[in-house]
Amino acid sequence: MLAKLAVITINHGHGDMLRQAVESLYTSTVGQPFAMFVVNNLPDPASTAWLAQAYPGVRVIDNPEPQGFARNINQVIQRHPHFEYYLLLNPDVICLPGMLERLLTAMAEYAAVGVAAPQLLDFDGGIQPSRRRFASFRVLMARALHLDALFPHLPAVDHYLMTQEEFADLSTVDWVTGAVMLLRKAALDEVGLLDERFFLYFEDEDLCCRMWGAGWQVVYVPTAQAYHAHLAEGRKKILSKANRQHLLSAFKMLIKYRGKITSCAQR
Repeated sequence: MLAKLAVITINHGHGDMLRQAVESLYTSTVGQPFAMFVVNNLPDPASTAWLAQAYPGVRVIDNPEPQGFARNINQVIQRHPHFEYYLLLNPDVICLPGMLERLLTAMAEYAAVGVAAPQLLDFDGGIQPSRRRFASFRVLMARALHLDALFPHLPAVDHYLMTQEEFADLSTVDWVTGAVMLLRKAALDEVGLLDERFFLYFEDEDLCCRMWGAGWQVVYVPTAQAYHAHLAEGRKKILSKANRQHLLSAFKMLIKYRGKITSCAQR
């Protein structure tokens, strides 16, 4: 059976965490062929050697210099455009049994779905707000300036994070985070690949916005699950490089949508 799915993971010096992600994917997936690509955004000979021994079918791409998240994903899709689906899988994720099959089932059963994502869990079992509404200017600024940390449960932020919503079955949502994201190639052919102007952050929200704009749906599949370490801790420090990148991407998003990101939800 030929693989119709490509899995793409970006390794930025993640070491043991990458190994756990790869192992969890292979051990939790039964009877579903896929091709896997690992992009070394930084040199990592130890992980490359481990992959060659443990999972020789994994194709490793070594970047001559670090690239942004969108560019790393796009280069794989552009070089290997014949797959029907592409799964973006962060190296800080541990896939739970049935995750991949349930996401693919959602794609097979609903032809209008362009993006599908699982429920992401903290390691203590808490549910992460990985499905969200499109951000307003007020929400972007509150989160960029960490006002939501100083004043928990701001109504606008809670609305954005959908903290009061419960999801038992497959549901359409505005957007899902790119930690684990299944993409339909036919939809990408129509709306375009990830926007490389976003070096890091907001490329996932932007893609979902374009999906809805072109008539494709974005769905959250809570019966598909994965643990997510959620490594964006650096962004929580207001003067960190990661937070500066988050701010820059937020402004790019505002400029691209002329300050009206929430208009993407008008469907």
